[in-house]
Amino acid sequence: MQRRIEQEKAMTGLPEVRKYAGEIKKLSGLLYRPFLKELNRLNFGGRYLEIGAGPGVLATIISENNPDISITAVDISPDMATVAEEYIRERKLQDRINYLLVDANDENALRELGKFDLVYSTFSMHHWQDPVKSIANLWDSVAENGKLFIYDFTRVRWLYYLPFNNGDLNSIRAAYTTSELKAIVREIGLKNYDAKTFFPFFLQLIITRA
Repeated sequence: MQRRIEQEKAMTGLPEVRKYAGEIKKLSGLLYRPFLKELNRLNFGGRYLEIGAGPGVLATIISENNPDISITAVDISPDMATVAEEYIRERKLQDRINYLLVDANDENALRELGKFDLVYSTFSMHHWQDPVKSIANLWDSVAENGKLFIYDFTRVRWLYYLPFNNGDLNSIRAAYTTSELKAIVREIGLKNYDAKTFFPFFLQLIITRA
């Protein structure tokens, strides 16, 4: 498999973030369908923590379809937070989605948020500088009988060498394979997990706290 190429830092600037948010809204059906299907299968209620929540599109989809769920959504980008909070207010969900600026590598900040029935992250892991530390921190936020659900791109051979340089392809080049993800989980010392890929270029990891 081709080597992983780290992606540039996350986008900044309100115009760029608003443009990105508009694209995510249009593509949400394609991007999130496997994740939402698996989420419905898990049938988890209670408190959710979303890591790398970006413009808040996924949090609003989940909240609108699950009125009994409360979501704490976090990201490290102030511009993402601004756009997300605008969208959350627009959808009239500010009482059920709490959006905060938090770094997944900051275990103290995560600890202050408490424990959650489901901790999840989508299309964020390939940005993490230290995925071992980040996943370990997220795992510490999972309540008894809860789950950690990570969903991202995966690095695939047939897309890797396309002669283009855009955000999605760069994300795939920066993403992890299933075997790399399993190695990370084993390094943390976790055993009760399931990692698999979905055609064409998606990957998911679910870890259960028994």
